[in-house]
Amino acid sequence: GRREALGPVNMEAEALGPEAAREAWRGEIPAVFSLAPQDITTLQSPPDYHVCLPRQAWLPLVMERVEAHFLPFGPPLACPMWVEYDSCLMRWQIPIGVLFDLLVGEQDRVVLPWRLTVHLQSFPSELLLHPSPSAAESLVLNALKESCFLCCGSALPAMTLSAEAQQHLRESVATSSYDKFRVVHEQVWRGITSQLGNASNPRAIPIRVYTGQTSWRQLPVHPANAEGTMFQLAYALETLLPRIFARSKDEPPPSEPVVLVQGVRVPLSTPILWLHHWCCHPDGFLYVCVLGVD
Repeated sequence: GRREALGPVNMEAEALGPEAAREAWRGEIPAVFSLAPQDITTLQSPPDYHVCLPRQAWLPLVMERVEAHFLPFGPPLACPMWVEYDSCLMRWQIPIGVLFDLLVGEQDRVVLPWRLTVHLQSFPSELLLHPSPSAAESLVLNALKESCFLCCGSALPAMTLSAEAQQHLRESVATSSYDKFRVVHEQVWRGITSQLGNASNPRAIPIRVYTGQTSWRQLPVHPANAEGTMFQLAYALETLLPRIFARSKDEPPPSEPVVLVQGVRVPLSTPILWLHHWCCHPDGFLYVCVLGVD
């Protein structure tokens, strides 16, 4: 689930970028799915289903085999399958790796494999959107349009992706293929660069900061100041979570929150433009998890 730090951010940071991206895409979480006891309708309980979940994916895109494994042991499927961890329902709209970081934090060496409970009935429709592969694909593409708009003021780089490029994006997420994703990512960035014209940096960094599954902030964060000095992750956190990070020197220091990007503790001095370019998710957003916040 967890890997070592991405490495020092210094003059070699740009050279470290491709390595950081590949490491992020290699990330998988060993998981064990069990069918909820109240959903078992056969005399014999089903065996657990073991799988490695890609951190870059969304649950509906990788759950087809899990569902097929448990269906013979449960009631006729009258509602979408849904998943819990430790009695906490999992919101599939959040990438799997981000869910893991929020729900498990840095206790991965204790809890792995990640034990998840599958439900085949009593779908909590008042709390969850109905999951499906097509809904997840639409979610990713719509978020990609939004992230492009934040970067350059236009959604065209995402809207003009060919059917083949969109298929590569879907396959990259389902198979954890960084090479396929890189082709699409570079095509999107060429479109963003074209829209920006003479500007050297994006207009804003698409960033989402989560402190819980239902607690998150998203605001446009500029990558650099008027002089061209790159803003660091600390600046983004002060902008998005001022109560926690933007404290005066006279205030007593709070307990230090844990900040994770792609499951890795990241120095707050890391330039956010570098982080976004090399550590964003397939939807074009940089996801930051802040743990240990009341």
